[in-house]
Amino acid sequence: MAGGGAVRLDLDGQAIQPLTICMVGAGGFIGSHLCEKLMAETSHRVLAVDVYNDKIKHLLGSDLPWSGRIEFHRLNIKHDSRLEGLIKMADL
Repeated sequence: MAGGGAVRLDLDGQAIQPLTICMVGAGGFIGSHLCEKLMAETSHRVLAVDVYNDKIKHLLGSDLPWSGRIEFHRLNIKHDSRLEGLIKMADL
């Protein structure tokens, strides 16, 4: 598991399976911190959506342990129909 910790269990004691998460607002204060936590402590995949990626650039390098688990999608959710497709690709 990523982050070197023990396997996380759900309330029934079953191992939590990796999810694909569509994170709208990933470049903001809360979204960027949540992306950091998800990359460091889980094996979930993140579709990071925002207009800016300044606060998560450090997570997007190809030489990082979580490379391939986070993708940045630059779009304005008010004017871009691609958001619907990203949401359909996600579990959460």
